[in-house]
Amino acid sequence: MTYLSKVIREPLVHFVLIGAAVFGLYALVSGDELDNARDRIFVTEGRVQQLAQVFSKTWQRPPSPEELRGLVDAYIKEEVYYREAIKLGLDRDDTLIRRRMQQKMEFVTEPADALLQPGDDTLRDYLDAHKADFRVEPRFAFEQVFLNSDKPGEAGLARAEQALKVVKASDGSPADVGDPTLLPGKMPISPLAGIERNFGETFAANLTDLPENEWAGPIKSAYGLHLVRVTKRIDGYDPKLADVRDAVAQKWRTEKRDDFQTQAYDQLLAKYDVVLPAVGDASRQPEPQP
Repeated sequence: MTYLSKVIREPLVHFVLIGAAVFGLYALVSGDELDNARDRIFVTEGRVQQLAQVFSKTWQRPPSPEELRGLVDAYIKEEVYYREAIKLGLDRDDTLIRRRMQQKMEFVTEPADALLQPGDDTLRDYLDAHKADFRVEPRFAFEQVFLNSDKPGEAGLARAEQALKVVKASDGSPADVGDPTLLPGKMPISPLAGIERNFGETFAANLTDLPENEWAGPIKSAYGLHLVRVTKRIDGYDPKLADVRDAVAQKWRTEKRDDFQTQAYDQLLAKYDVVLPAVGDASRQPEPQP
């Protein structure tokens, strides 16, 4: 009997061989199961309902059985290509995909609605701290006579002062005084922002100092000189919370959401060590080559 024959007859060797066979078979079967699980696409009933709902909202009717099958087939095709693209690493270094993933993460880290429901005391404190953002600006209605500044300096001012005397002497009628212009001769009651859009910031700033129901000027604009009579003035004021509650709540929510997102990002960033390349002074320009 050879040495090999003796070894084969040993019970311990039989045990080892049987164990190896069992482990090999288990690895083969479990490996197949893992492969099948990895490559298996589950189309749940909820997913089918979602596809049907999207179709119904788009076309204002439920899909037919053939259309629903087409939707499911399109979803399966999308899933297959998505998984294969991920395996090939096609999602890497793609700016559009990276930004889309960033948007999704920002959406996931959005604060809960319950955290964005301020009470009146919170809004009142916020309004007090941001009065300038909600202040109702003054409004004016006025008439104006335009004088083209083709004669700059003293000559232009002298002409404007003479025109002002004429307008005052005519009991407020600006007929036959002034130069043609596309600017409105009469401006209805308007906020300063609207007046600025038509006449410019300089004109609007000087308007606040003019008396009411009396021709005055001249005041300058980007177009020339103007004689102005303010016919109505409504002073600006700080509104009460009841008058601007929705606007205050919206601004408060926006600010709180931004603060929450900043904190969430800082917490995520703290998990990483960011290594930047050594860069020189960006303001330094390269020296010209001879």
